[in-house]
Order: sequence, then structure tokens, then C-alpha cells
Amino acid sequence: MVIKQFFKNNWQYFLFNTIILLIFTIFYGKFGDIIVDSFREAYIPEQVANGQILYKNIFSIYAPFAYLFNALIFKIFGSNLKVLYFLGLFFSIGIINITYLTSNLFLEKKYSFSIILLIISGAILSPNVFNYIFPYSYGILYGLFFILLSIYFLLKNKISLAFVFCALAISSKYEFLLFLPLLIFYTRKQNLLKNILYLFLTFGLIFTPFLIQKVGLNNIVASFQIITNMTSTKTLYWFYSIMGLTFRIELIPIYLINFIKLLIPILFLYKFYNVYSIIITFVYFYFLVSPEIFLYIFPLILILFIVKFKKLNKNERFFIFASLLISTKVFFATTIQSYGTFFLPFAFISIYILCPQKIQKSLFIIFLALSLNFGINNIKQLNQKNYKIVTTKGIIYTSPYYGKSIDYMIKILKKNTKSTDKVIIYPECLSVNYLSDRNSDNKFYSLIPLYVETFGEDIITKRLSLTKPEYIIINNYDTSNYYYSLFGIDYAQNILKFINNNYKLKTKIGDNFVFTVFENKY
Repeated sequence: MVIKQFFKNNWQYFLFNTIILLIFTIFYGKFGDIIVDSFREAYIPEQVANGQILYKNIFSIYAPFAYLFNALIFKIFGSNLKVLYFLGLFFSIGIINITYLTSNLFLEKKYSFSIILLIISGAILSPNVFNYIFPYSYGILYGLFFILLSIYFLLKNKISLAFVFCALAISSKYEFLLFLPLLIFYTRKQNLLKNILYLFLTFGLIFTPFLIQKVGLNNIVASFQIITNMTSTKTLYWFYSIMGLTFRIELIPIYLINFIKLLIPILFLYKFYNVYSIIITFVYFYFLVSPEIFLYIFPLILILFIVKFKKLNKNERFFIFASLLISTKVFFATTIQSYGTFFLPFAFISIYILCPQKIQKSLFIIFLALSLNFGINNIKQLNQKNYKIVTTKGIIYTSPYYGKSIDYMIKILKKNTKSTDKVIIYPECLSVNYLSDRNSDNKFYSLIPLYVETFGEDIITKRLSLTKPEYIIINNYDTSNYYYSLFGIDYAQNILKFINNNYKLKTKIGDNFVFTVFENKY
């Protein structure tokens, strides 16, 4: 009887956790990207586990916790994709459950449940690098989990734990630092010195490995200098423009269009709330919805926050203010299937809090309709990844366009090169290095236009002349998200000239996605 009552009161947990497990099982190996970002998250922890030193031997613009933690897990369980997949699963479940618990502090359970379904369909099921299973950065995944825990524990008045998890969040992704002043302000009268001590003890524990490895302050400063230089590059600005992370005047009509798209069903359901109107809403979103539907959500939250500020209680004010600070990077453009995917918990809980109760009922149906729509579209895209690459380091699915060439390239390297040979692939494709067990260059393992502009071709060619990698491989991956399209043609011409002068053409692999293999002449 007790068990039956417990299940009746908590069936939502069983349902959404079961859904996550089913997604993981059915689409195992189909998350992430075979070329960009995801395999950096496999390669760097493996290098750290093998004794290379982050920031000193390994170039990285990201905070250290995820790489150090994943390297430790690799040390324990071995370096394999399945380890990363299960880490993604574990933290996905954690994020979903802590989001639900936090949402329940403000909302009815049914509204919290609709938020969870929409996050699962839009983020966990995402077919690109902005997913929760095999993401572009485990740092953002871990940071999201930790910052949600920090907020939850503060709301539950467990202040010391809030500071500990805030430190873990910042050590995972630097942008969560913006949350810290708010945390200090709200807890300034509750043993602040003790809580600050917990904060610094946590930072100290995370950064201790660098002291042991004798990472000098100059290495840390140099890394921050690189990041600073990178922020002023035109290629990064172009990328942020493409990804919707910078405000542009042309966003205003897109804001209005998507706002109207959402406003119409809200008003319709507000006026006509019955079975027929619900069915019409589901059909409406099936044909009209797009990932930009929440593009404007944080500016809208800010406006509503200002208007309703006096009517909100202390915890509501704290959560919404925290959400705005945490989501500063995506403030102007929160698109599902982009970087904004990781900030959906803050957006959805905040908008529910700020909506009048009569509107919440309409929003509930809309979230269910959107969950179904995003789920169907993402499943279609995941099923298009139907080329299976099987290696001793794990399995990964991708499209045949990339998969055939990459699979063959891996087999060629394993058969015709030595395990000690250094193989560099430009502009990027660390999946080949990781899955073939061939090291890249730990400073310049990727040469997308952003990195070429940041470092300069002279520094890059000088390093290549000193390190003398046995093989340099160029592929025709389109890097136009960073303005320039083709390596050696639209950008990095001097680097390609250096390669032609010092390396001999060995072979070309692939029909559509092509690898051009160069071998060191000397």
C-alpha cells in the first residue's frame, strides 16, 4: 500500500527517467558530431590521463573540471566512448531530476512535468553537438548540473552546499561566474565567511592537480590571454552571429514573428480550452514551429520581471534574477538546437513563474505540443545517422557522407602507420585520431579559421617545423560558420604552402568528404 501510494505521488519521476533510459538505449552512439567538438571531449581527457598537462602541454579555452574529471574516469574505466556516453546519461538524468525538483518549488507538478518533457525532446534528443549525452563540451553539461544544484540548495537554505556547487559550476564553465555575486548578496547575512571558505576550498581541490604538475602562473595567464585575443577576432564574431549569440537589428522581426507564433495559440487556448482546441494546437505547432520559437525568451523574461517584480516573493525574484545572469551569453537569442539548449531549464521555469495562472494552463498544452514536435523532428534526424563506425574505442553513428571516408581513414592509419606516429588533421576531425589511437598536436589539434586568426600562420608553421609530425591530413570540411569555408583555399594558404614544401602527397581518401594525406619528406 505504501509503495502504491509512493508511486501514485511520484509517477512523473519514473516516467521521465524511463524515457531518458529508452532514448539512450534506442539511439546509443548517435549523439554528438563525428567532426566538430564532440571528439575533443574524448581526445583531451585521454591525453590528460596519459600524462599530458592541461594548459601547459594541451591548448584549451575551457575551464578544467570536466577534462580533469573525465581523465580520472578514463583512468578508472579505460578510455572508451561508452564511458563518455554513460557520463552523459548520468548527468542528463541529474539535470532533469534537479530541474524537476526546483520547478516544483514554484509550480504545480503538471507544469513542471511539461517543462521536463520539452527539455528531454529538445535537448537530450538533440541530434547535434548541443545535446546532453555527447555534447560539444562536457564542461557546460557538468556546469549546468552544478549550477542547478547550487540554486536548489540555496532555495532549500543549505547555503554551504550552494557555494560548493557554485564553485564546481564555475570550474566547469567560466560564464557561471556571473552567478557568484548574486549568491553572495543573497546569503551575506548567513555565515558568509564560512561559505566563502567552502567556495575557495572547492576551487583549491580542483586546481590542486595543476600545482602537483607544476603548471606555472604563466601558463594560466597565457591561456587567458589567448581567450582574450580570441574574443576580438572577426571569425568569432561571425560565428556568434551565425549561432545567434550577438544582438543584430535583423533579429527584431524574427523576435516578433516567433512571439506572434506563440501568442496565437496562447490566446486561442485561453479563450477556447477544450479537446478540439487542444488538437488544433498540436496540429498548428506541427506545421509552424521551428527551433527559433523561444528566440526572444530572455528579453521577454526581463520585461515581465521588471513589470511584476513587486508581486514576486523573494525566492521567485532570486531564481529569475539568477536565470538572467546565468543565461547572459544567450540573452539575445535562445534557440533550441543551439547553445541556448543548455539554458532551457532557467527559461521555462522563469516564464511559468511570470505568467498569470490562467495563462499557465495554455502554456501547459503548448509545451506538450512542442515536446511532441521537437521529439518527432529530432528522432528523424537521429535516424539519418545510419552509418556505423565500430572500433576498439567504441562505436559512433554518422551520415554515410562523412562516415565512409572517416571509417576508411581510421583503418588506413591503424594498418599503415605506427602507434607513435603523430597525425594531424586539419581543419578538424579528432574522431580519426581518437578512434585510430594516433596522437595529434596538443597545441594545434584543430585549425578552424578562428584558431588561425587567433594564433597567426607564422606561429603555427613555426611549431609544425619544430614538431615535425609524420603525417598531416587535410579534409574538405566546410568551416563557413567561421566565415571562411575551405582550409588552404579561403584561409590558411601559407600553412598549406608550408605543407606542400615539406611534405609529399601520399594519397587521397573518399569521394565526397575527402582526406588528402601528406607524409613528412624528411
